[in-house]
Amino acid sequence: MFAALVAFSALAARPPARQHASPEVVAGVDAQTPGARFLATLPQSTREAVKKDGQAVLDGKSGSDSSGGLLRAVIRFDRPRDEVFALITQPSTQVSYLPHVTQSKTVGAHTDEGEATDMVVSFLFTFRYRTQHWFYPEEHRMEWNLDPAGENGLTEQVGFFQLYELDEKTTIAEYGTRVVARDGFLNFLRSLGERGGVADALTAMRKHVASGKP
Repeated sequence: MFAALVAFSALAARPPARQHASPEVVAGVDAQTPGARFLATLPQSTREAVKKDGQAVLDGKSGSDSSGGLLRAVIRFDRPRDEVFALITQPSTQVSYLPHVTQSKTVGAHTDEGEATDMVVSFLFTFRYRTQHWFYPEEHRMEWNLDPAGENGLTEQVGFFQLYELDEKTTIAEYGTRVVARDGFLNFLRSLGERGGVADALTAMRKHVASGKP
């Protein structure tokens, strides 16, 4: 039975993306790049933070993805968009750079369309779960959700990365995530500083992408 569940998880057909970048951002009528158009939709304070610090955690009301309830952020990567996409779509490497991640192991096959990843995160408590990552290279987008075939450390998980080209050497990423831990730990985790935790994770990801190492 377990083997059958693993096989199903690893071989499931890629679903359509839950959301898409705004057409006005991707293919506007002006001479700006998609990254510049996306930044123009954000508050001035957010644009200044991205320029100065390379990232900014949003208030949940900004950004182009319309699904509600996500903690959101914007990140600047100083690498071309295709290189960034190639690096972030290797979830099994997260153990080498993300804080508190002690395991990130591919289940079954890694394909151009996605992979299932067994995760272990230790942060006061240890959470074990499986994440299904879906890759949309034609949109420079990655989405993920909780895979129920894995262990039950989480009751809900959903998220996305949407990449925009700012220029030939710079990429702007829109990020959103929502995580609900088992046994009603959501409020507890928020009290520890959910926004700060996301900021730390994104800082680590920026350093990983800057290194260029898979």
